[in-house]
Amino acid sequence: MEEKIKEFWKQKQVAFYHIFLDVMLLIYCISFYFAGNQVVTIRYVILFVYALLCIVTELVHNRHMQKKYVHSKRIIQVEKVYCFLRPALGLAYYYMAETKLEGIIFLILFLIYFFELFYSVALGKKAHRVIIYVTYICLYGIISFVMLVVLAQDNLSRVTVGIAIRELVTVSVVLVLIVVVSEMMSHMWDFFEKDIFRQNRALEDLNEVNDKMKEQQEKINRVNEKLGVQKIELQLANKKINRSHDEMSVQNELSSIIISSIEIKDMLDKIVDMIQVRLDLDVVVIVLEQDHELYVPGMEEEQRVYAISCVLGDKFQKKVIESIEHTDMSEILRMTQTYIQNNVTDSVQLFTKLEGEQELPSVVCLPIRNQEERLGTLFVGKNKENAFMDSRAFYENIASQISIGVANARLYAKMNDMAIRDGLTRIYNRRHLTELLRKYLAEAMTKKVPVSLALFDIDKFKMVNDTYGHQCGDEVIRYVASLLNRGALKHGGIAGRYGGEEFVVAFFEKDLDETYHIVEDIHNQIRSEEVVYEGKHISVRASVGVASYPQTCANPGELLTRADWAMYHSKKNGRDRITIDSEKISSQM
Repeated sequence: MEEKIKEFWKQKQVAFYHIFLDVMLLIYCISFYFAGNQVVTIRYVILFVYALLCIVTELVHNRHMQKKYVHSKRIIQVEKVYCFLRPALGLAYYYMAETKLEGIIFLILFLIYFFELFYSVALGKKAHRVIIYVTYICLYGIISFVMLVVLAQDNLSRVTVGIAIRELVTVSVVLVLIVVVSEMMSHMWDFFEKDIFRQNRALEDLNEVNDKMKEQQEKINRVNEKLGVQKIELQLANKKINRSHDEMSVQNELSSIIISSIEIKDMLDKIVDMIQVRLDLDVVVIVLEQDHELYVPGMEEEQRVYAISCVLGDKFQKKVIESIEHTDMSEILRMTQTYIQNNVTDSVQLFTKLEGEQELPSVVCLPIRNQEERLGTLFVGKNKENAFMDSRAFYENIASQISIGVANARLYAKMNDMAIRDGLTRIYNRRHLTELLRKYLAEAMTKKVPVSLALFDIDKFKMVNDTYGHQCGDEVIRYVASLLNRGALKHGGIAGRYGGEEFVVAFFEKDLDETYHIVEDIHNQIRSEEVVYEGKHISVRASVGVASYPQTCANPGELLTRADWAMYHSKKNGRDRITIDSEKISSQM
């Protein structure tokens, strides 16, 4: 049905111009009629019927077209009647025309209509086209013959049978030529139209494909946008996972360092180096508070324990160390909460010696705590802004782990201290003193160097306890131990409580003369000062015996015994004196 509608529209498109010529011819003939004798003849009747048929057919067709009755059988029947009547009336008028112009015009109309009809029939319908060719040629012959008979009977002077036959043959030849030309032109036109239709169809298909591609592209763009967002989210998630993995790895490595380290300083050095390398930081510092529980009398005030790892140059590191060793570090050590800085505008001068030096844009400073006890401070810095945007929890965990390590190391140090030091005096106890002396003597025998020692015994100590009480006696013992330990450490020696009110100081690689002068200085300090206890001034005296390997004692195993004999010799000879070991004294014992 769609193909029929297309053919019908194709025919109507061409027929419109033909009808326009029909109307113009009608106007011309009417004007010619009124200009002539105005006698009504059959040719004028034919002319009016022809023109009226053209107009009525067009009106009927347009009316049905407006109602979309293209497929109506009535329309098709009217068109068929019109197709036969129209050329018949045209040929009749052609033979009745009084002038050659009228005849030529109607012949042209007939030929145009003939061409129009051939053109409107599809090329694929060859049988239909052949029928139309035969029908209209026969129609032309029949109408021509009838009109010749009619004209011959009317004895029209301008027409003869010979002329009519010649015209019939001529027009027949023309019709055959028209058929051939029309067929060729129809083929060409149909090919051209099909090509245009094919191109239009291809263009429509291309546009449709293009629209689909645009739609697909839009979908792809939307999917790409979603994928882009998901990619960013995935990258962020991967970044968080990688960072979490790195943080866990750092914490695991930190735990390994804490477990494998005993000494605090060694542990801190390993920690700062590991954190600086693994987290790509520019400076890492750990500063610990002083542990007064491990203070030894006579020893200088313990310096802060710290560790630093820095890649900002020796000058920067030196300034940080000076700040740690020579300032009170109030900005850092008094900090009670985590401090995070991510740009220079918010910077706080944490190391006073760095004033005017390079400022770090990103800093984390947080206390190291063991429950309520503050152990120290962790400081990390990066020469890059916004380096610690989401790092608070991680570094707090690091500080917590470090606090556990420091607490464990200090606990170990305290346990070790309790094992080697006397609980009352905080100097070495007899067991550890004996071990150190054994090492000294073994090394001295190997290296052929001297070892000297002195044994101190507080004079009349029992009387001090009986007179002032045991607490006062303990104070006297601590006083003497402090002086002995200070003197021994000053000259590179060791001091220990041998038992009760007896003490030993020993020196490696010092001969008898050097040791005697040191002991003499210590002895004079004991005599020159008094112990003040509850407002009472108590003078302290001590008897001393000095022995030296190999000068006074050839057998290192007897060195302590020989010093003890020399000390008893001082006791017997009036106390408060120093006696040097000799063969004479040993022979008296």
